[in-house]
Amino acid sequence: MGRLTPRRGQLGVVVLAVVAAVLVAVFAGPNVLAGSPREIAAADLGATALAELGKLDDLRLRGTLDTDGGIALGVDVVALATGETTATVTDGAGGVATFVAINDQVVVNANNAWWLNTVPVYAHQIAGKWVKATDDMGFPIGMLSALSGKRLRELVTGDDWIAQPTVYVDGTSAVALSPRGSPWTIYYATEGGPRLLGLSGPLAASGQKLRGKQATNFPHALVSASGVDDPCKERTTRALTDAKQQAATAPAPPPLPEPGHGPDISVTVLPTGTCTTPSCPTPVEIRNAGDEAATGMVSVSSTSGGGGAQPITVAAGQTAQQVFQVVNPAWTCTQTCTRPYTVSAFAQVTAIAGADLDTGKRLYDRGLDPSRPIPLKPEIAGPDVNSAIDRLATPGPAVAGFAKQVDPLLDDVLDLVRKAGDARLLSLLTVLAKHPAISVAADAPSPAIALGRAAVKGKGAERLAARQALSLLAGLAQEGGRPPNTLRVDKELIVDTHAKRVYSIASVTNPDNRDQRVYDAVDKAIKAFAGVDTTGLAKVLVIDFGDAFPAYGQVQRKVLVDQFSLHNAGGKRLVDLLRDATGEPVVTELMVANKLTRDSVPEGRYIFSADDVRALVHQRPAAAPTVKPKGKDLVYTTPNLEHMLQGDPYDPADPGKQNRGGHAAGAGGPGKTEFPKAWTADDIKDAIAQVVDQGNTIDGQGQPTTSPRSDRNHMNAQVWSWRFLGRATVKGITVELDLYVFQDGVFRNGYPSLRAGGPNTIVDRDKVHVAKSAQLNDQAVFKNPDSPPAAPQINGAKTFPPRYDRDSDTWKYPAVGQDGRPAVDQTGKPVVYETDNAGALVPGAPVPVSGCWP
Repeated sequence: MGRLTPRRGQLGVVVLAVVAAVLVAVFAGPNVLAGSPREIAAADLGATALAELGKLDDLRLRGTLDTDGGIALGVDVVALATGETTATVTDGAGGVATFVAINDQVVVNANNAWWLNTVPVYAHQIAGKWVKATDDMGFPIGMLSALSGKRLRELVTGDDWIAQPTVYVDGTSAVALSPRGSPWTIYYATEGGPRLLGLSGPLAASGQKLRGKQATNFPHALVSASGVDDPCKERTTRALTDAKQQAATAPAPPPLPEPGHGPDISVTVLPTGTCTTPSCPTPVEIRNAGDEAATGMVSVSSTSGGGGAQPITVAAGQTAQQVFQVVNPAWTCTQTCTRPYTVSAFAQVTAIAGADLDTGKRLYDRGLDPSRPIPLKPEIAGPDVNSAIDRLATPGPAVAGFAKQVDPLLDDVLDLVRKAGDARLLSLLTVLAKHPAISVAADAPSPAIALGRAAVKGKGAERLAARQALSLLAGLAQEGGRPPNTLRVDKELIVDTHAKRVYSIASVTNPDNRDQRVYDAVDKAIKAFAGVDTTGLAKVLVIDFGDAFPAYGQVQRKVLVDQFSLHNAGGKRLVDLLRDATGEPVVTELMVANKLTRDSVPEGRYIFSADDVRALVHQRPAAAPTVKPKGKDLVYTTPNLEHMLQGDPYDPADPGKQNRGGHAAGAGGPGKTEFPKAWTADDIKDAIAQVVDQGNTIDGQGQPTTSPRSDRNHMNAQVWSWRFLGRATVKGITVELDLYVFQDGVFRNGYPSLRAGGPNTIVDRDKVHVAKSAQLNDQAVFKNPDSPPAAPQINGAKTFPPRYDRDSDTWKYPAVGQDGRPAVDQTGKPVVYETDNAGALVPGAPVPVSGCWP
């Protein structure tokens, strides 16, 4: 059926990053790079990896599954050895669906956006409801029956192995191992310790009992995996227990409409004689020429007034009549007169088109059937579809009833909506269609049309950039307090006149000649700013990497920073593009999107502030400076001040990693000394200025020196820095401080010194809570325990790194929400798990949810 009909395409592959302990032999010798396996070891490596893979009967797969239209679906699948499987799938445009496979039966519960992007006619019919799943619902349910390590091992088995050096998608140097003639490949790390990284192969086509006709429509996947120790297994088991009832009782979805089948209604206004009463009875005949009953509304309007709407139910092949009252325009005549009037009528099937008759009437007047607006595509229908067509096809500002004989804009919109399903974009188009925040010039089409066309028909980087633009535009449009007509698209840039910002997008998908492609994409995006008047606007560069783009597509924020700072394309450095001839940044802010941000980071992008960008493009002078900065020269940037006081922000894409820094009283960073509680942030700055003005600098061994050291700032740019050591007195409290200040006066970090034999009296947990030999007061310099409990009893819950609470002598673990933000309970209170120093859960604390979101 049109878009839902299976298409044959090249069978692709799936990549599984499998967490496993693999013992292999790695050889090095003359003319062989250390860590590179010799070809003779390929068979042994492959056999060892397959043995480990076969042990993974229970699997959790997280990553992306590509459609043959090039759209990456986010997947989180848990497949148990018992044959029961759950899969949460997202489409990057707001669509979310949960599939559950139990006893050879699959049910699904999806939101409105998912159905708009797959089977639009279902959006208002079954959104948020459990129904039996079919292959026509945007996901290859057949693969849910084959996900076990043993099954995959059987598919990959071979004897004659080939080994090739490669770079895995996360940037790790690896060797690719393939049985000769097989579509499967195993990836094995050659750096950071020998380990199995993943495997690729035609996973979507590997199902048996549930294999569906659309397996080849999902040619490629890229997912991480874990085995039986997955901490989410307990929750998955509970979810499956609940789902068994759904699987037993879930109804079948409504039948998909087919061309030539279903209700087919038409309305005729029947002739009447001369009307001599104030209101004129006007009969209309509703005919259903289809092969299914029609339930809906019929609407009648008259140029003289009156009419209205009434419900109708007409059996297949039958007719029905309704009578409406319209105003007699001649009734006000004081003498005999005749006044003509025109009555029009139309009907729509509300089970399909919804109850919005105004939109339906406008489409009807433009020659469309609101119950089947897309010719030969009856599954692309519904109130949201009608609204999108009506608004997108009406040049701005919107004019009710706009119509003309030749309607090329309507034809363009119909073509876009027809193809938006394959691109999983219809949900975004419904948001952007005539959104009041988006400025549309008189008689001009919505900018969403051109962006949507590029996202549907474009290739590679062009397509990725258009999708990013649609997503960014929709997010900005839906911001709270957004005034109307404050967003426009101008020469491929997004201009926000409310926030005074302009966005240019660089996208990269093709991994060939990787570094040059990144350089060229950024160069083009920066030059695009010159195409519009940016006076008074902050320039924001958005870089979007395809999910499978090596070294950038699946790496965390810190790795991206290192990649950007060290990027070199044949002698051309990326940081040189980001600064002008005077060394100043050419953009105000940088946003970066990749697979990890789309999966885990709020808004789907990392944001690098103006301070971050300035640090990234910093140019260190060749000659080391000889003049030290003074207290009056100090510059406190937000990232550095935050680093010193509370610690670096958590990275939602890597929540388990302990962040660095945090020396304000109560920050709780493991092993960190904290400033006196009596000191405010301004007091700390005052103390820092005192120490800098003393001018005492030391080297890495704590010995006095007058020379700066070679260093790197928080964006990995090379800098010269001094390490100051000295005492400061604020509010009568004297503390020795250890400080790091860059050549240009930019302050990096500072904290109470731990110097052996130094003047600071350090108060720690043992003295306060164990021996009780010291008190924790506002003047104390406190040192947190070096590390949290080795085995906290938090049930493997997803949390941000723990912080020590020095008042209660406990460790607090902020829970991670599904959106990557700190989790909150139903009352809006943050969910924080709490243990004692031995790791036991504190009575009264929230009970951790095993491995998953609370």
